[in-house]
Amino acid sequence: MAALPKELNYNKPMASLPADTSMMNINVRPSNGSSFTAGGNIIQFDLPSHSFLVPSSLTLRGLIKITPNANTNIITVRGVPAASWIQRVETIVGGSLLESVNDYGRLYNMIGQTKIDYATKAGLQTELALGGGGVDGLSPKNPTFVDLNGRAGPTSTGTDGAEGEFPFALPLGCLLSSCAELIPLGHMGGVRIQLTTAQVSEYILATIQDGSTTTSPTMAFSELELNFNLVDFGAGMNGVIRSMADANGDLVLKSQGWNVTNVNFPTVGANGSSATYVYNVRLSSIKSLVLQGTGQAGADAINANYDAIRAAGKTGSTQFFVANKPFPPTPLREANPAAVMSSLRQAFGEAHDVYSSNIAIPQKQYVEVANLLAADATPSTVFAPVFFIVAANTEKLSTNSVMMSGESSQLTPINVRLETSEATAADATLTLYACYDALISLNLPTRSIAVRV
Repeated sequence: MAALPKELNYNKPMASLPADTSMMNINVRPSNGSSFTAGGNIIQFDLPSHSFLVPSSLTLRGLIKITPNANTNIITVRGVPAASWIQRVETIVGGSLLESVNDYGRLYNMIGQTKIDYATKAGLQTELALGGGGVDGLSPKNPTFVDLNGRAGPTSTGTDGAEGEFPFALPLGCLLSSCAELIPLGHMGGVRIQLTTAQVSEYILATIQDGSTTTSPTMAFSELELNFNLVDFGAGMNGVIRSMADANGDLVLKSQGWNVTNVNFPTVGANGSSATYVYNVRLSSIKSLVLQGTGQAGADAINANYDAIRAAGKTGSTQFFVANKPFPPTPLREANPAAVMSSLRQAFGEAHDVYSSNIAIPQKQYVEVANLLAADATPSTVFAPVFFIVAANTEKLSTNSVMMSGESSQLTPINVRLETSEATAADATLTLYACYDALISLNLPTRSIAVRV
């Protein structure tokens, strides 16, 4: 039976939105203050209890002020500066914790390296607060391929750096902003987004002119606002939404999130080692796994938890296990870094999707910078960090019509087997980032909410 191509379908139904549909752009300020500092300050944003939130519009805006300590000449900000100052992001609905993402700045840095290409990073320089420089850290900077990371804060060649304040506008990732459907705020209990600020030493590197470290600067965060779009379809939509609930009165929204878990990576001797690291993470649908060995293991890595050293060494291997099933079936061997990079790319897309690959990790920063063998390494910098991360795709089938497309851990921990070939400089951390499917169940009669992960 012949069929006309869709390009010749001129008889499309003239569907339209309800006549009283309207859209509002909303700014919400913190409910518990106007200015905040580093080191555990809590910032709370309470969302309106009406209309429908457009998930992809959720953006955190504000100003970051850096005030150097006396005698400090050089300050640099690690990672994605717009996010590095955030330790934790929590989503609270009706007083119940829906999601808590720790190490948020490091997670955003990993996503920034693997999901934002060079050109996009350059275009987002102002919003992500990249670049910077000058005595007050506010000088504009033309980006290059190898410095689309971090920010030059107050910097001086002779006298102390002056305080500087720069803006940011960060797309805020969380379970709500990753939902496939609009968020029915009018049918939910109170929704709160809560941020916790990180310790300054985790994301700021402060030095004096001779290169030695000095006292960390004072950080202040002001003019903070959560910006997003709300859509209102009119009063008649309430009945339509209620008719979509199941027999128990539940609506189900599909989303995805990230779990960040750390384990200790003890110092490895000259002959290497073989060890299995256990992550107490239990998820029903794991889409991908990413492993980062932090910079403390490499003598030439200066960015601590924001560096990703080649933990297994040049001839080691890495393999993930979910419910005792190996991913990939054979270990990823660091002797072929192209194969490791290919596996990383497939953890965020398809093998043949080369035209929209978004990884922004230069080859030098991947295979040479801060290698474990000091004689064969180039020291990392804030602008050119080492970033050798290992990842595996665990998704069974990538399609929007499938609610839970990933691999289940079947209530067992996730294991990572690491065969190391070279010595490390000191104890470090092995961080596992797990991307997972989440189903958010909203009970309309009680306005309660639960999440299945």
